[in-house]
Amino acid sequence: MSAANLASQSTVSAPPGEPTLVITRSFVAPRELVWRCYTEPVHLARFWGPHGSTCPLSEVDLRVGGRWRQVMRFASGREYGYTSAYLEITPPERLVWRDAPDDYRHGDPLPPMTMHTTLELSEAEGRTTVTVTVVFDSVAARDEAARRGFATTVTEAGERLALYLETLN
Repeated sequence: MSAANLASQSTVSAPPGEPTLVITRSFVAPRELVWRCYTEPVHLARFWGPHGSTCPLSEVDLRVGGRWRQVMRFASGREYGYTSAYLEITPPERLVWRDAPDDYRHGDPLPPMTMHTTLELSEAEGRTTVTVTVVFDSVAARDEAARRGFATTVTEAGERLALYLETLN
């Protein structure tokens, strides 16, 4: 990893009393490229998930109400899949999604939300800063997600993205 990307580490904050996690990382790459990495399956499959995992399935229907489906496979062979529905898409600066049932399709009704994620990208001086804000349905749900390694998964995906971006620049 280049010195510039190595120097950038993720920061994680969990504001007391709020059901929120905020994870920020900066990359030496143009914002448009980072945006493509977060919105195109060919790129997502290369970095999404913690170290040692792979993504045997990555599907993106990039439109408001569209489905994003990822399956992570871990070294043990265990798989974890999840589905999200896009709520807002503002290329190349903002992407908002929420949890959805595995069989969700564009236009399907959605159950009450348990997790809402906003990804914001800003660019300055050749660097793109990505801020991921995740709002859970309760502080207890946020704390449980943190206990289960949610922030570690996101920060390790950021490390993997930094390495991947170097192959694209």
